[in-house]
Amino acid sequence: MKTALILVGGHASRAGGYPKHQFICGDKTFLEKQVEELSACMDELFIVCRNEDQKKDIPEFQNISYIHDIREGQGPSGGIHSGAWHAGGEYFFVTACDMPYLSCTVIVYLFQAAKGYDAAVPVWDDGKYEPLCAVYRRDAVRNFYETSDDRRLSSLIQGLHTNFVSTHDIRLIDPDLNVFCNVNDFESLSKINI
Repeated sequence: MKTALILVGGHASRAGGYPKHQFICGDKTFLEKQVEELSACMDELFIVCRNEDQKKDIPEFQNISYIHDIREGQGPSGGIHSGAWHAGGEYFFVTACDMPYLSCTVIVYLFQAAKGYDAAVPVWDDGKYEPLCAVYRRDAVRNFYETSDDRRLSSLIQGLHTNFVSTHDIRLIDPDLNVFCNVNDFESLSKINI
């Protein structure tokens, strides 16, 4: 069983508070594009909000579960923590709502790369991670957060038995590495909608 989490709980400060999941790419919102892509290759899909109130503002999709952070105010790690307690699959994929070019091919590759590990996390040549385009083992994440309140994703990744997947390997299936494109503000949004 493959589970995916879409984290929508950020405050979008660089976008003036405008919800990034409502950004438009082509003729669809980012969230619509993500749900469409993930529904093609995942068995279970969660939209993770920061709290109960935010859930009211998120569009409803069929066959999608809506959950919220158990530990509020912890950023993306709060969403990953909550997702680990709801995920039905042994492994789950995590993405942020500002990444419009998800790829089932890349995601399935990361699930395969996670086998035998606690996580499969893409890493660039300079050592920077892509923790919000990664696969994690549910029980390992639960165990980490049972003993840690650390909200840094780097601490989670370093605290797990992680398979660091080179972006060079991912480039073989996504030549332009579009899967890692994230759009934080309206200026960036204008560039992808040229």
